[in-house]
Amino acid sequence: EATPFFQAIRGGLVVSLYNQKEVWPIFGYEGESYSKGGYIARGFDDIEWL
Repeated sequence: EATPFFQAIRGGLVVSLYNQKEVWPIFGYEGESYSKGGYIARGFDDIEWL
Protein backbone atom coordinates (compact mmCIF):
# COMPACT_ATOMS: atom_id res chain seq x y z
CA GLU A 1 0.00 0.00 0.00
CA ALA A 2 2.96 2.31 0.38
CA THR A 3 4.41 1.67 -3.07
CA PRO A 4 4.37 4.48 -5.61
CA PHE A 5 2.34 2.30 -7.99
CA PHE A 6 -0.41 1.67 -5.41
CA GLN A 7 -0.48 5.34 -4.41
CA ALA A 8 -0.84 6.40 -8.05
CA ILE A 9 -3.73 3.98 -8.64
CA ARG A 10 -5.44 5.02 -5.40
CA GLY A 11 -5.02 8.73 -6.15
CA GLY A 12 -6.45 8.35 -9.64
CA LEU A 13 -9.40 6.35 -8.34
CA VAL A 14 -10.28 8.91 -5.66
CA VAL A 15 -10.13 11.79 -8.13
CA SER A 16 -12.19 9.94 -10.73
CA LEU A 17 -14.87 9.02 -8.18
CA TYR A 18 -15.26 12.52 -6.80
CA ASN A 19 -15.38 14.02 -10.29
CA GLN A 20 -18.58 12.05 -11.04
CA LYS A 21 -21.60 13.77 -9.51
CA GLU A 22 -23.73 10.65 -10.05
CA VAL A 23 -21.83 8.76 -7.33
CA TRP A 24 -21.78 11.57 -4.74
CA PRO A 25 -25.03 10.42 -3.03
CA ILE A 26 -23.55 6.94 -2.55
CA PHE A 27 -20.75 8.45 -0.44
CA GLY A 28 -22.98 11.00 1.27
CA TYR A 29 -21.14 13.89 -0.39
CA GLU A 30 -23.41 16.81 -1.26
CA GLY A 31 -20.86 18.85 -3.17
CA GLU A 32 -19.45 22.23 -2.27
CA SER A 33 -21.29 24.08 0.46
CA TYR A 34 -20.54 27.75 -0.24
CA SER A 35 -23.43 28.25 -2.66
CA LYS A 36 -25.79 26.56 -0.18
CA GLY A 37 -24.96 28.81 2.79
CA GLY A 38 -21.82 27.13 4.08
CA TYR A 39 -21.26 24.17 6.35
CA ILE A 40 -22.32 25.89 9.58
CA ALA A 41 -25.82 26.47 8.20
CA ARG A 42 -26.03 22.90 6.86
CA GLY A 43 -25.49 20.62 9.83
CA PHE A 44 -21.82 21.24 10.65
CA ASP A 45 -22.71 21.43 14.33
CA ASP A 46 -25.06 18.43 14.24
CA ILE A 47 -23.22 15.69 16.11
CA GLU A 48 -26.12 13.40 16.97
CA TRP A 49 -24.38 10.66 15.00
CA LEU A 50 -21.64 10.42 17.67
